Amino acid sequence: MKKFNTIDELLKYTENIKGHTFRDFDKNGKLEENLKRNKGALGQVIEEVFYGYPPNNIAKADFDNLGVELKVTGFIKNKNGTVSAKERLVLSKIDYNSIVEEKFDFSKLLFKNRKLLIIWYEYEKGKSPADFVIQNFQLYDMDEHGDIAVIKNDFEIIKQKVITGTAHELSEGLTSYLGAAPKGINSLDVTSQPNSGEMAMKRAYALKNSYMTGVLRSVKFTFEADGTEYKTIEEYVFAQVSKFIGKTQMTIYEELFKDNYKAKIPKNLNKMISDEVIGKDNELPEKNELFSKTNYVIKNIPVNEHNYPLERMSFRNLVLSEFEEEWEDSRWKNYFEEITFIVLLYEGDKKTITNGFRTFKDIKKITFNADDVELFGRTYNMVREAIRTQDISKLPYPKVIDGQVLEIAPKGLKNADAYNHFFDKDVTKVCFMIDKDFIFKKLIEDG
Repeated sequence: MKKFNTIDELLKYTENIKGHTFRDFDKNGKLEENLKRNKGALGQVIEEVFYGYPPNNIAKADFDNLGVELKVTGFIKNKNGTVSAKERLVLSKIDYNSIVEEKFDFSKLLFKNRKLLIIWYEYEKGKSPADFVIQNFQLYDMDEHGDIAVIKNDFEIIKQKVITGTAHELSEGLTSYLGAAPKGINSLDVTSQPNSGEMAMKRAYALKNSYMTGVLRSVKFTFEADGTEYKTIEEYVFAQVSKFIGKTQMTIYEELFKDNYKAKIPKNLNKMISDEVIGKDNELPEKNELFSKTNYVIKNIPVNEHNYPLERMSFRNLVLSEFEEEWEDSRWKNYFEEITFIVLLYEGDKKTITNGFRTFKDIKKITFNADDVELFGRTYNMVREAIRTQDISKLPYPKVIDGQVLEIAPKGLKNADAYNHFFDKDVTKVCFMIDKDFIFKKLIEDG
């Protein structure tokens, strides 16, 4: 076992790992076989062969004397030249019975993972994992990047769910950086929880995919701080928009666009307002660092006086090639597990209080639990089967299966014939939509 007396020694030695494949360290030729049974086999090869120590599950960090934990994880190159983390980074299982007594500042979670030596390999579809190339590494100190306060807040949210006997309601969307990720085989793989007789899904602490992407890109990002520290996206958004609550859309529009104000009501009025007040999607990471490490989307929804939505919630156009993956490994599953929607509600109706005259009413949060994600998976698999058989009759049109909440619909009024041309191009003119009853249920849950 190699011994490192300083972090500089550790980093200098780690320089030697760059450019190697995992096969280079597979001295016994067992990696391919082990990968079939254990996804962590890549990390074990690095631990045992490159650093010379056996894997362990103890609470101490891997390089205990330095307080550094080793993590091996992948990234992908995007078509636009950027890089993104391949997946969330699992840290350790959540023990529902012990977390209720734990203090974050003295927790095993923090003690072991405060400083991470992250080994980044490039994930390439179709290539054997043994041949993935280790491209770089990174020492990431949560304290230096100011993330401890946010992660502590996330820990307390998870802990509070367990204390109140509602661990079965945990979802990754409830938190910002630190997620409570599913750890069992499926949603039926459950365990007991304190303060409740209801069984809860097995979960583990994990740094979210979006957070890991921020970590990966952190050396390239500079952020413009507004002088205020926020622990959640909700806090940030509320600070920007709260002064407009109770005002009509056109009143807000006139205040924001005095020089370019026009009496004609824009169709995308709500989006124009949120883009101006909160920021456009591609600008948000520069507005506040939380946005570079979280998976949040700002949505505007018109509702009636009871908060019942007047429209379905729509997503981007479907891309056929994205459905090559099984649901469990798909981008859509990861998206729905981690995404949190910050929803701006505008009260009105479809006849008398129409677009332009609706009142900005409230801000809500929508996240999805394991049961929700399982329902979405049924819809995803229907799209996948339709693509496999080239049969549009198998598409998940609205209300075709019992309990359906996710459906497909043409993107825009001009694309009414989009179903018949569904297979024409990789990027379709059809999108996922969540039905209004389900959105209403989620809005009520948020109080």
